[in-house]
Amino acid sequence: MVKNILLIRHAEAGFGSSQEKDFQRKLTTKGRSQATILGEYVNALPLRLDAFYVSPATRTLTTCALVNEQLEYEPRIMDAEELYEATENLMKAFLKRIDPLFKTIAIVAHNPAIAQVYSYLTMDFKDFYPGTCAWLELTVDDWKHTSSNVGIEKDYYYPGMSR
Repeated sequence: MVKNILLIRHAEAGFGSSQEKDFQRKLTTKGRSQATILGEYVNALPLRLDAFYVSPATRTLTTCALVNEQLEYEPRIMDAEELYEATENLMKAFLKRIDPLFKTIAIVAHNPAIAQVYSYLTMDFKDFYPGTCAWLELTVDDWKHTSSNVGIEKDYYYPGMSR
């Protein structure tokens, strides 16, 4: 048995003002468009998400909501507070705690953690621009067995990529 994971970096966010905290940064108009197109991409994949695990920051929640609006099914939305400002080690531990009933999930979070977990799982490096998504197939029966080099890249998408 295998598990599938989509690693998604939130779409483009504004820099905000001096009164606005990083946590509250909103998507730009371009970012909202990126997230909608990303949702169309995810909907066309030959898989169905069981759940989204989402950082509680405004930009990740909005990215997730706009992606989810494009899906022809309704995955669960799981608030994952630890994904905001996550370190690589926290991301590794987080993967092992994913609900074992979920076969296919998406993580919507931030860089550098998204790129770091991609590298950990595949032993490769990819850029994760805002709105980027990598689909990995993990050769594990249970998320708790997630470890280095168990991920096989099935697809990779970034905004503006020609298909």
